[in-house]
Amino acid sequence: MQIKTIALIAALSAAALASADDTKGTTSTKDRTTDTSKTDKKTAKAKPTDAELQVLAHYHHLNQAEIDMGKLAQKVGATRGVKNYGMMLVTDHGKNDREILAFAKKSGVTVPKETPANEAEAKDMKDDEDAMMKLHTMKGADFDREFLSMMVQGHEKELAKIDTNIGKVSNSDLQAMLKDDTKPMLQKHEDAARELQKSNAQASLNK
Repeated sequence: MQIKTIALIAALSAAALASADDTKGTTSTKDRTTDTSKTDKKTAKAKPTDAELQVLAHYHHLNQAEIDMGKLAQKVGATRGVKNYGMMLVTDHGKNDREILAFAKKSGVTVPKETPANEAEAKDMKDDEDAMMKLHTMKGADFDREFLSMMVQGHEKELAKIDTNIGKVSNSDLQAMLKDDTKPMLQKHEDAARELQKSNAQASLNK
């Protein structure tokens, strides 16, 4: 009789423990569901603002223009240095443009056409287009000289305003892209163009 009583008590205790574990597991699953919901809300990001879309549009347009000029330099540049510089433009600006398009896709938006904010910007865009059209009519040493001059001035101008454009951006991913990728790229290209200018000028003097 005593043995049966002990066995009954043990069985009831085991059932109670199993019930407690089931309840605990259910609570844990509920907690995990709640935590996941909170995490999803935290990671959800708002779509780019109009200002951010225009920043994207500007650098997409810039990348496309630089890729075009880079290809032209590879085709008609008179020196190996200019041809290599053109290759660098195509590679670097191509990579930067893919990053911009990937960011836009991830954000659920399409990069719009760049629109000037005022008459001064409209004039700058028109002047840049005219200069590129002129460049397409040149070749040889004249092309190299004009091309490198455009590269120095153009990248210098972009470096002067990139911090202002970064200030228009609140999205941390886009800020990081502009600071860590776009800005160093522009600086690298300006420095390389200046060095080529100097070496080409020295080569002309030695002829």
